[in-house]
Amino acid sequence: MWKSAALILVLALPAAPAFAADTYSFEPDHTSAIFTYEHFGLSHPNGKIMGAKGTLTLDDDPTKDVIDASLDMTTLTTALPEFDTMLKGKDYFDVEQFPTATFKSTSVVVTGDATDPKTADVTGDMTIHGVTKSVVLHVTFNKKAFNPALFKTGYGFTATAHLQRSDFGLSKYEPFVGDDIELVIEAEAF
Repeated sequence: MWKSAALILVLALPAAPAFAADTYSFEPDHTSAIFTYEHFGLSHPNGKIMGAKGTLTLDDDPTKDVIDASLDMTTLTTALPEFDTMLKGKDYFDVEQFPTATFKSTSVVVTGDATDPKTADVTGDMTIHGVTKSVVLHVTFNKKAFNPALFKTGYGFTATAHLQRSDFGLSKYEPFVGDDIELVIEAEAF
């Protein structure tokens, strides 16, 4: 009788999908965002933000991939301690009130070879300084590799984007400090 009941229960369950998407966690020591801005039209200094958290879900169909990530804004560094303190303060990122920046994908469009996709435009909601805007990340798949120290297979990506800092309420010292921010994200997920 128990065998019959178990068989009926199994038959009543919906069929499992042919492929279950795999979810990976961003590796905080090897995931970063580098931002570059124009300074008085003379140079293009940059800074770096680390402390990634979140997940990357990869599907056989790349248009179904999902990114849900955050960066720890308290890790922001330009290698100039006084400037870092100013950027983390109330006039800029106000990291005490807004300690993280986040990105949650809403769509993925493959831009490279459909049979072996290496590039995609990933649109998502980016939140910086408490303001959320839609941003397109131009993503390049770098490599899939096994990490013997973690005993896991991981994926590496590079993403680029241009943001207007004023869109996120960060317009202090315009136009002397440029509004356009070039963003380069290097990410590893295991």
